[in-house]
Amino acid sequence: MKYRAKSYSEDNSTIKYIFDVPKKIALGGKPKGLSSIESVFMHIPGREDDKPEYVLCLSSQMGCIYSCLLCRNMMTSFDGFLSSKEINKQISLTLAQDENLKKVVSKGSVEYAFMAIGEPLYGGNVIKAIKDHEQLVEDTRFSLSTIGAKGTINKLTKSDMPYPVRLELSLHFSNDKLRNDWLFPKEMYLDHKVERDICTMLDEAEEYSQRHPGKVTLNYALIDGINNMDSNLSELADLVRGREDIFYVKVMKPNITSSFVFSWNEDKKKKTYSPEEFHKLLLERGIPSTLFESKGTDVWAGCGMMSNRFERKKGVIKPYHIPQADPAKLGF
Repeated sequence: MKYRAKSYSEDNSTIKYIFDVPKKIALGGKPKGLSSIESVFMHIPGREDDKPEYVLCLSSQMGCIYSCLLCRNMMTSFDGFLSSKEINKQISLTLAQDENLKKVVSKGSVEYAFMAIGEPLYGGNVIKAIKDHEQLVEDTRFSLSTIGAKGTINKLTKSDMPYPVRLELSLHFSNDKLRNDWLFPKEMYLDHKVERDICTMLDEAEEYSQRHPGKVTLNYALIDGINNMDSNLSELADLVRGREDIFYVKVMKPNITSSFVFSWNEDKKKKTYSPEEFHKLLLERGIPSTLFESKGTDVWAGCGMMSNRFERKKGVIKPYHIPQADPAKLGF
């Protein structure tokens, strides 16, 4: 794994790094050449629940085993899993840039978040990487965001982890039909059927929470006319009700990763809600909720915006042009 390029956000809160990694998977032949991964170093002061203000957002795969229609990796190639050694190399390379290690050591805490490219709980490489991690900061924490395929969270629960691991679930839709239409695996790379349903995922996450402190986050990125209507509010509330001490909903403002992904609500008979309204209505129903907006969207470092495809340049790279959408149609 070798460092190749970086990009700085305008507000200086976010730096995205690009690394070259040898491909491990190729359909119809021996893998040749290099793939790419991205990591992000973020400074987020004033986080709730005393979370570290420095966060490294890390990749677990070259491309992703999933093709989620709200993520920029939906149509990119899948070039293989990062080994546990490569994952920890990614951490050390990111910390070696821009005096990042000095920054986190000065605060005495850091969070390593597996929320960049890849599904972190597919295979055991991320779990092994956390176990093998060489601690550089006194207060070292990890977090990960997962699709939550059957059995994967249980595997994390049963692992004896040396560091705290905060769990986030990529829910995004309030029922199984809608979720399976939008979030699905690249089956050509799998050797078995992936079983997924929301109730099983939540049950496994509840078991995890019983052994590990802290609430479990339900990530929910709004897509206008698809998952931000009254029916979605009711279904989402039903999923959480009775387990408010375990789960909370993170209502996410969408990133415009690809303009054709989003279904604008042209049917005025449909009542849809902006992120602010959706968040407020969840709270009114007694559902713990927070409103979230990604950092680093101007350099394609926001949630769902990172990818293993980019212009092959060295040094400091300029961010891609981001397609603009009509804010009125997003409800902003």
